[in-house]
Amino acid sequence: MKKRVLFLNHNFEGEGTWLRCFHLGRQLARKGYAIDIVCGRRGTRGISARVSHAEEGLRVITLPRFGEGAPYIGYALRALMSIPYALSRRYDLVHAFAVAIPSTAVPAISARFAAKKVLVDWDDAWEGGLAQFAHPAAARVAGFFERKTPALAGAAGITVVSDFLAERARELYPSLPVHKIMNGADTAAIHPVEKAAARRELGIPLDEPVLLSMGRTYTGSLELLLDAFVKVMEKRPTAKLYMVGEICTYGYLNDYVRRTRAKFADRINGNIVYAGHVPYERLKYHLSAADALVLPMEDCAHETSRFPIRFGDYLASGNIIVSNAVGEIKTLMDGYRAGITSSPADTDEFAEKMMAGLDLASSQNGYKTRARELAAGDLSWTAVADTLDAVYRDCL
Repeated sequence: MKKRVLFLNHNFEGEGTWLRCFHLGRQLARKGYAIDIVCGRRGTRGISARVSHAEEGLRVITLPRFGEGAPYIGYALRALMSIPYALSRRYDLVHAFAVAIPSTAVPAISARFAAKKVLVDWDDAWEGGLAQFAHPAAARVAGFFERKTPALAGAAGITVVSDFLAERARELYPSLPVHKIMNGADTAAIHPVEKAAARRELGIPLDEPVLLSMGRTYTGSLELLLDAFVKVMEKRPTAKLYMVGEICTYGYLNDYVRRTRAKFADRINGNIVYAGHVPYERLKYHLSAADALVLPMEDCAHETSRFPIRFGDYLASGNIIVSNAVGEIKTLMDGYRAGITSSPADTDEFAEKMMAGLDLASSQNGYKTRARELAAGDLSWTAVADTLDAVYRDCL
């Protein structure tokens, strides 16, 4: 008989940790589980829950957004709307992701009263990390739920995305099992496309030097990226930097992003292209059209704790990766020699490594080969889900 698992996720469909849930859920469904993901709706229409996606063993259930942006009232209402799912007798296990957010923490805690097995997942450091960009009251709430939800929910264990978070979890909950479940790579949807064909598809000149940075969440890393790119432009004035993805502007990040873009605007001279949201099925063209992919990371708790999901997409594209990596990303890039790394404290070095990536672009070198091998091997979503499957079997 299929084991039924409820994933609680605070993100809007298609964003952030939702991708972690979706890929893990899809792979677990192929192993015989029945997975429901409850998350926020990307659009603003409708005030009831609806199934937005269904395939064998996997459903995505979206709850209303309640206004533009990410209003706190929306998170509070989705927390209440998620409780009936957590209390339902349908599920054998509730896995709550990013429990610093009430819309996952509250229903996870309520699941305890239905005698459910509960697992808590941490894939970001909120207290002392991301929460600093929220209103002080919201930051305190996030810190409380991040620390207390495993106890309040009677969790059977904690899953984490990094060694940094594993150490923090073991300090707070020495008696609970802690399991590292990394983020993976989707080699089916994202794969190398011949560069000339990808550029024709996107209308990018064949002779243009192109760097690409993809993602939503930039904290101090945005300034690191733009500062280094200005230095690249001093030596490669025709180079372009494509920014793919809707840059997150929730909370105080809005002011940071606006100030940072304004700070560098006069020196960029139109050499940055803000591509915005790109449908997932078209990401392979953007990743393959670039000469090198850039993953900026600052040396702070937020970046050291996390595992950017876009790293798996970078690897799957089989392209050159340049990063001033910290934490798990540095360990993997250096350990597998899957990319070029630079110190996060030295933007001159970061610029030099970007130019090295541009220079390697025309060759089928070892970096490209090793990146694709890592994506198809240890970091495939299949391999990652195998680890989570073992956790579930032990828990259930």
